[in-house]
Amino acid sequence: MIIYLKWPVIWKQEQEEACEINIETTWMTPIFDYLQNNTLPEDKDTARKIKTISTRFTIIQGNLYRRSFSGPYLTCVNPSQVKTILSEIHEGEFNTLKKRLEGAKGKWADELPSVLWSYRTTSKNSTGATPFSLAFGAEAFIPVEISIPTIRSQFAAEEQNNAMMNFELDTIDEKREAAAARIAYYK
Repeated sequence: MIIYLKWPVIWKQEQEEACEINIETTWMTPIFDYLQNNTLPEDKDTARKIKTISTRFTIIQGNLYRRSFSGPYLTCVNPSQVKTILSEIHEGEFNTLKKRLEGAKGKWADELPSVLWSYRTTSKNSTGATPFSLAFGAEAFIPVEISIPTIRSQFAAEEQNNAMMNFELDTIDEKREAAAARIAYYK
């Protein structure tokens, strides 16, 4: 007697795809552990250092930030994110603008918008502001702020943003006058 089976007798269970979680141990790990879980390393000297250093840091929505003396929180990033951030920053620097235009040769018109964007969003010593902020009354978001969350992009509320934009537009003339005075001082 022969029995024909439509399906195999032993079913192979499909393996679920799992996303790899990359948990890096960095200089931030002990600080994060202390602030989040009140966990310190066993070594007394290291534990004392972590307690002292951690007063300069805070955790907001699971991200570690360093308090700065000038006011804004500074985002702490993993080494794996550093290369991305640096490449995005250095692409926008003024020193590369000339090279990009020269390298484009006959296609310079295609490169021009990104070169102008870099120029307009880079702070100038002579004015103390970016040309973009002097024209529009606010700073532009740079691409790295979209890909890696910052305090500014993470906690943006539309109503609060609208109120701040109205204030910035109300005071744009004062900003422009301060920039003009600074230019005159440099001359």
